[in-house]
Amino acid sequence: MVALSLITFGMAPTASANEATLPDIGIYQGSLESTGAGGGMALRLEFDTNGTVVIEQKYYGQDLRHEHNWSVRGDRLVIEPDANSPITLFDKAIMVIADEKLIEVDINVPASTFELVPEDAQFSLHKWSAFAAYSHIFLTLIILIALNELFRHYAWTGWAFFLGFAAIATIWIWPYTGISHWFKWAKIYSVVGASVFFLCMRFTPLWKYKWAKFGAASFLAINILEAVMQDFSMGHIPNVLNGTAGILSIITCYYGWKGIHTDNSPQKDMVWPLMTGLWIIAYDVWNIVYVYLNFPTGASAHAAVILAATIPAAFIKKGTWLQARAFTLAAWFMYYFSFPLFYSQNMWILPRSETSSMLVASLSLILNIACVFQLYYFYKKGILTFGKSKKAVEATA
Repeated sequence: MVALSLITFGMAPTASANEATLPDIGIYQGSLESTGAGGGMALRLEFDTNGTVVIEQKYYGQDLRHEHNWSVRGDRLVIEPDANSPITLFDKAIMVIADEKLIEVDINVPASTFELVPEDAQFSLHKWSAFAAYSHIFLTLIILIALNELFRHYAWTGWAFFLGFAAIATIWIWPYTGISHWFKWAKIYSVVGASVFFLCMRFTPLWKYKWAKFGAASFLAINILEAVMQDFSMGHIPNVLNGTAGILSIITCYYGWKGIHTDNSPQKDMVWPLMTGLWIIAYDVWNIVYVYLNFPTGASAHAAVILAATIPAAFIKKGTWLQARAFTLAAWFMYYFSFPLFYSQNMWILPRSETSSMLVASLSLILNIACVFQLYYFYKKGILTFGKSKKAVEATA
């Protein structure tokens, strides 16, 4: 109906169209993905019936916002170029309203002036619903916590999900969903691989070997290192600060790794007794900041993914954070790779500015520096988390 009204409205001359009241089409959002070193771009367009549209464009350390004029010509929506605007993405774009919830965009931007995406890129803008976006985040949290508990209590579900479904999706689904960024592909296979390894740790004698325990900790370090490489490749000050925080997180994450073991509970959980609450908080903040800086369309969703591991480790089974982190992150990426369109339709793009980026990156660095001091204090004083000595904890393994 929106498309039909716009087409009908577009039959009038442009001057008359500008004087008339435009249809109330609301807010549209979309994303563009870099194929190179850059992260992702978040786009948010708030259309007003007075003929103005506020465009927000967040990418590559830039947070741009400008008001343009918009109109309808024939079957196309047109955003008028503005010589004073830093946003030029839509200046030569062909924008067609496919239906009342979708705008198809074909841009024509010379690669020399726009480094993030390929020339002549095509993408979609989806009508934004606050209720749908907030519900999506909430359900992400609840479902991931439920999946983590399912994988804990029924071993076969973990094997079926992380081996069976992943193998099928690798061949028949993921190569055709349009996801191209190297980090996302590296991430999905590293976390799925970690989940399978942790299942082996839980249900085989593998956990008894020191190399396997070190390997479990190393999966976490590799996970962090992948993101650190992305942060430093961006080169902006907040990214550098957060990348530095990530390096400190890697250094401190190995604390107590020899105590990793499979417990005697019916679930046979893989536990890490000496992983401290401060380190988990510092990691959580660092990881959310990483996504916030590099992939702004995913920050809110990833905050839910982070909490989906932290909540069970804090309130359901202490010591299981690493296991829960692998399971929930892998499940999230498998969902994202399988249904990227559904995810794009229900994004909640958090506000971002140069100031907010600096603040959260600084907080990330401060928390991880605190972890370094905590580690130094533990080794100097011999005081360990929960009042247990290193020997006492390792004796349980």
